[in-house]
Amino acid sequence: METALKSQIAENLRKHRVLRGYTQEYIAEYLGKKDYTAYSRYEQGRSNLKMEDAIRLADLYEVDVQELISVIPSVNTNHDFPKKTNGNGQISVLVDLDGSQNSLENNILRLKKINELIARQEL
Repeated sequence: METALKSQIAENLRKHRVLRGYTQEYIAEYLGKKDYTAYSRYEQGRSNLKMEDAIRLADLYEVDVQELISVIPSVNTNHDFPKKTNGNGQISVLVDLDGSQNSLENNILRLKKINELIARQEL
């Protein structure tokens, strides 16, 4: 697979995962991988994305497979997952907390990653 295409697919996978607040560990488990490094290689552009994994991820993210493998992604801010624009260029993100420190820390990390994507104008 061409390096530029593999790199773009890796970026698409990372964006969709971060937007939904999933960890690489969760995605690896969802795909039935032995550990998260198998999935991590997809996001690093070091492994070719298998079609069966692309289909399962598209189903999880509620997007077309083309959205994941496109060279020009269109992360849809109007999609009905817990991220919505408020009309002035800002994004609202739904955060679920259960009172645990771990939940709080994971959500703070997720919000920081989303904020970084916004700052780099990747969202």
